[in-house]
Amino acid sequence: MTIEAAYPCVRGSLEPRALTARQIWTIAEQVRRQFLPRYGKPSVDVDRLMLASRSMKVNGIAVAAHWDFNRQVRDKDGREVLGMTEADPALPGVVLISLNTELIAERDYLKRSTLAHELGHALFDGPSMLRTAGQPAFCMVTPDEAHLATRTSGDWREFRANEFMGALLVPRPLLHRELVRRSIALSLPLLDRGEDQPVLRATGDPVRVEELLFDLAERFGVSTAFIGARLRRYALVQ
Repeated sequence: MTIEAAYPCVRGSLEPRALTARQIWTIAEQVRRQFLPRYGKPSVDVDRLMLASRSMKVNGIAVAAHWDFNRQVRDKDGREVLGMTEADPALPGVVLISLNTELIAERDYLKRSTLAHELGHALFDGPSMLRTAGQPAFCMVTPDEAHLATRTSGDWREFRANEFMGALLVPRPLLHRELVRRSIALSLPLLDRGEDQPVLRATGDPVRVEELLFDLAERFGVSTAFIGARLRRYALVQ
């Protein structure tokens, strides 16, 4: 299969034009639907995602992702990072994505979020990187999964990759559905704001709220910090 994605870009450089968070969420959800046979299943199968990303078409440009888990991953200052995406002029049309398995260790949720973040770079930065192959891509420099959930700097490339990752792993409609289901099961208060479904009123029993976060994190295969950040980002909690 070939994953297809499209977004407004600058014709000469192939750099993405300014995208809102909601535009990025839509692109991420469209990508998710292409490689997951059951969109409604919360947790993303990382092996299926890596397999699907071997063949992509971004704005009509062929981009193939090659995954590497067997090298030390460091930034330009020699610091260990979680992942890196780069292009090699000897491999036209291929973006090389490396994950630091030693730093990630056995934390499956961190591997999932790092992988999705780097795929965001491949989709949004890959075409322009391939045009100037040989220049290093952008890497994640903080060995802490919490920063993967929200924008943490003024770097729009990181903003795009983070928002893509968040919506790919935890799409808003799916999180909203699971939030309502589990809140009702745990007798947590919901607030009707006139939307299709109510949102969580985070004034209930803190023990049950914590249970809710753990349950949602397990269902989506991410950390509780990640779920909390997406709930706030999607305005699903008051």
